[in-house]
Amino acid sequence: MGNKTDMDKKFLEEIQERVIILLKTLSNDLHIVAKDRCSEVARLVGCWISDECYKCRIQICKGTFSDGSAHDILVVENNGALSLIDPTIWQIFPESSSIFIGTAGNIQETSSLLTEKYSGSWKISEDLYKCSDDFQKKLLEIIKNSR
Repeated sequence: MGNKTDMDKKFLEEIQERVIILLKTLSNDLHIVAKDRCSEVARLVGCWISDECYKCRIQICKGTFSDGSAHDILVVENNGALSLIDPTIWQIFPESSSIFIGTAGNIQETSSLLTEKYSGSWKISEDLYKCSDDFQKKLLEIIKNSR
């Protein structure tokens, strides 16, 4: 993909295509294969974005739900906007055509948008920085071996 200074529609489409290719190596049913992999897939995709978009700040936003489950979404800060990306969106919304959820101006807007779309309680749980190749390989191994 080459180094980018910001995210655009084409870049997001390329990232989404990489996610779909990865998940479909495990199963053609994105709804099934995305389950129980959101943590590792979100981090791996965050690494991919970090590798390509050196001006982007990437955070994990964790949603917790009344049934005790959780879900991880990427918050990518670029040029003052926060882009919300759910690399395993099919786990919750099987018919979704895009991993891009929307944009927000600040973290409070992010939480409100995610609560409205997904319900639950949302908060930033960690910052992702430049990821080593070893870390990315470890995430890939976990993704491919989780059942």
